[in-house]
Amino acid sequence: MAIFASRYERKLPIDDTEAISCEIATVEEVDGHTEYLLRVQRGNSCWNVLHRYNDFNKLHQSLRISGIDLPLPGKRIFGNMRPDFIAERKEALQVYINTILMNPILASSLPAKRFVDPESYSQSFHDHALQNALLCLRNDTVWALGATMGAIGWRLRKHYFKVTTKPPEKSSNKLVKSGSQTQQSKHFASGSNGGSHSISIDAGSVDPNAEMVAEWLEYGPDKYVEEKEMNGVLKSLMGLQHPHIESIVLAANTENGCLFIRKFYKHGTLKDVLCMATPKNPFLSKYGNPKGRTALSMKQVATYGKQILDALIFLHSKGYAYGHLHSGNIVIVDDCVKLLDVENHLLGVPAFYRPFFVQHSKIHAIETIDVYCFGHVLFEMAMGYPLQESVVRQITECPEALKSLLESILSKEACKAGLPTLDQLMGHRFFTQYATESGSSAEKPHFKLSLNAKELLRQAAVKSETRLRDEQKSVKNQKRIVRVQELMSSEEEKRKSKQKAKLEHKQSKLKQQGSLQASNGRLSLVAATAAASTSTAAVGGSGGGVGLSTADSFNRSDSTPEEPPILAGLKCSYLFNLHCSQTARQELPTSSSAAAASVERQTSTPNMASEDAEAGEDDEPTRSALLESICKFNRGSLRKVRSND
Repeated sequence: MAIFASRYERKLPIDDTEAISCEIATVEEVDGHTEYLLRVQRGNSCWNVLHRYNDFNKLHQSLRISGIDLPLPGKRIFGNMRPDFIAERKEALQVYINTILMNPILASSLPAKRFVDPESYSQSFHDHALQNALLCLRNDTVWALGATMGAIGWRLRKHYFKVTTKPPEKSSNKLVKSGSQTQQSKHFASGSNGGSHSISIDAGSVDPNAEMVAEWLEYGPDKYVEEKEMNGVLKSLMGLQHPHIESIVLAANTENGCLFIRKFYKHGTLKDVLCMATPKNPFLSKYGNPKGRTALSMKQVATYGKQILDALIFLHSKGYAYGHLHSGNIVIVDDCVKLLDVENHLLGVPAFYRPFFVQHSKIHAIETIDVYCFGHVLFEMAMGYPLQESVVRQITECPEALKSLLESILSKEACKAGLPTLDQLMGHRFFTQYATESGSSAEKPHFKLSLNAKELLRQAAVKSETRLRDEQKSVKNQKRIVRVQELMSSEEEKRKSKQKAKLEHKQSKLKQQGSLQASNGRLSLVAATAAASTSTAAVGGSGGGVGLSTADSFNRSDSTPEEPPILAGLKCSYLFNLHCSQTARQELPTSSSAAAASVERQTSTPNMASEDAEAGEDDEPTRSALLESICKFNRGSLRKVRSND
């Protein structure tokens, strides 16, 4: 390497199965239109994305092929810039994007990924796959790359192409017979061309009527086998033979990924059978909202399940883990199960059910992952629909033996305590009761790995398990943070509600005190007028029996400059009224009651004054307030009132 040459660093591929959360944080007005700021988070990474309503509409049009009814809010031509409408639309769009990201089918689609993470998914995956596939088959003398088959699978970085065989006269490479496969009549040809390495079998050993498919797949984040060691492991996979594992016709690899050629079955995979779908249709239209679903019989479930366990036990006995079991990787040929994509573990791509078992810290070993995925496949075969959660809540409408088997794998208690092994599952009573013995196959199991390859695969498995544990810890911490935030928000709401209740209670108490003070003022006014009239009548009676009216008494009080007698009369009248209320108000003198009545006609609320006076008899603070108001009585507030009575 030159001194000043920049060192090439391979970027760690993104785990496409990692959950993504999105929140519409704010709304901005830019150049006369509204833009929504989306705060997106994947694991520990967080970024912001700006989108207009038209972007949401384009996403909706792209996802309509799935047949799933999505709650996209409608357009509005007039009044779409009003604050209340924008706030309402923001909430509706949040519900819309949450619905997409919570659906496993929609969340794994390319339109949804590009919407929330345009920087990572803006490239053309199809063009990249086509270039690498042509590079792998550039010097191959047997196979020629054909047209693309479209997005028939769920992986964004996996592409399918039709392949055809080249005419025999154009084949110039010399075929070399493998010593390890002498009894199998298979021939391999390997070579190096422009950084790519290919290993293939003789086209003459392939059924000429069989339709072949080429699958290009990029390396995943769990790829830990070096490039120089990859070729040897691929040769071992090419020599793998098992009655329940589909064989590989060609394997070619570059620094970006691998190309594999195998048979294509027209009836599709097990998932196509359960969903009653056409295999060559796009993934979203096949599995988004299937038009029909069908379940298998208990005999078929037990027979196919036993065959799957047989293949998994064989792989683990050879030191190779499968790790990618789901109904899309299973084909049924003449009541015989065949597993596909056995190479995925070597390439380090994430598993289909990874978003589920990443939530359980007990599911971290390679064999445990296969057991957990087997439980999901068993559930889907028996029920006819996939389990959309990491654990099963309630199992009904199935035999007791199958129920106990599913609960031993998919129940919440099993995921916490630990799952059974593959050998323990094989001995379960469900398979002994319902499974039928399959006929002996002429193809004997064969899979030979060198000691170096086994050690490389073991180290790769340990590293992938370590990454899984780290991710499980991160998910656990995030769940804990969410619970704490929910608890804090609930406590905050409780505190706010308590403060609001206290404030309302305080305001009501202040209103009661204000009304009480107002009524006390009116009561003191009535008592003052009654005392003035009583004192005036007494003076008039002692001076010759001259009776004075209420107006005259007020005129006299205004004109009289002597204040102490008036205050003394007010205090005496207050004590006199208290005494009268305690005994009997009917015994009051006629002149006093008449004077009080004349004053009450001048007040605004006479009934309230009398009621407040009666209510204040038993309240000591009220009496002190009355005394204080009487003592601070201002005669200047009295005015002359003429009465026509």
